[in-house]
Amino acid sequence: YKVKSFKEKPDFAVAKSYLRTGKYLWNCGYFVGSLNTFKVNIKKHARKLYKNQQALESASADLFNDVYLGLESMPIDTALIERVPDLLVVPASFDWMDLGSFNDLAEAIGGDEQGNSVTGFTEIEEVQNSLIQNHADKPLAVIGLDNVIVINTDNGVLVVRKDLSQKVGEVSKRLNSEKSNSV
Repeated sequence: YKVKSFKEKPDFAVAKSYLRTGKYLWNCGYFVGSLNTFKVNIKKHARKLYKNQQALESASADLFNDVYLGLESMPIDTALIERVPDLLVVPASFDWMDLGSFNDLAEAIGGDEQGNSVTGFTEIEEVQNSLIQNHADKPLAVIGLDNVIVINTDNGVLVVRKDLSQKVGEVSKRLNSEKSNSV
């Protein structure tokens, strides 16, 4: 079907009225198209995204991560999708899980008999209900913790209680801001 308009996060009353009419579909954020279709539409309808794309495409391999982390974060829904005039929609019904935090990721992955999901060069002892990921070459040991997320990478270490994992984005932005201010 052709999309007449795209309404990002309507308030509660408006959303209820949409549902009552039965004439609206709920967007769960799946956008499908060829790479060329996305590139053409980004260039035509979303100048900020296009500039980001150009910066990434021209970045050398050793600077790619720095360029990527320096880009302004913007939802593709409002930056591009709401502006494309010839959108189509495919009605579908299926289960959906939003992986918006490390806690959501831990739930999706599941765990062993103690509720742990562990990857990488890692040793744990007396740990329960935790997501532990080591993406670095050095060993990681976690002892005596419950209900936590530990992510170790070459760029840093994250240790957070699962119920506070939605704060990771805020902290990451502050750290990146402090990093760019100190350069």
